[in-house]
Amino acid sequence: MIVHNVTTGKRTENIAPGGHKRIYIGCAQSDIRYRDMMINFRQRWEFYTHNTFDFFTSDRSGLKNGQWKEMVEKTISESDGVMIMVSQHTAMDSGAAWEIECALANNVSVVGVDIRKKSEGHIPKGLEGKMTRYGWEWFAAFIDEL
Repeated sequence: MIVHNVTTGKRTENIAPGGHKRIYIGCAQSDIRYRDMMINFRQRWEFYTHNTFDFFTSDRSGLKNGQWKEMVEKTISESDGVMIMVSQHTAMDSGAAWEIECALANNVSVVGVDIRKKSEGHIPKGLEGKMTRYGWEWFAAFIDEL
């Protein structure tokens, strides 16, 4: 398992070449709080000193759809992996569906992070067989495989 120290927005220095991962986190508009909790939850990782990945996200508010898509496609295409928060709202959110399609079109590894109360029901197109649980041990398994 890789040692992780969660940071957002900028790359930590002194990382071995090829060892640093860029992870894009996407979600339905109504699930932003879960995305932000995942990104900002540092208790488990504050004991580690060598960061091996950065999280990147994008908010749609204040941007025209074309502007947002252009920005997200650039970020996703430069990422090593994409994690999509999956709730009962994901399948109905066109932005989340587009983030999944964009990752697949750019050949970027993608995983759905199940945040539903019951892990039953519809899985968004493109995430069939690519789901994981919500928890750092599951996130690490995905990141370690990149």
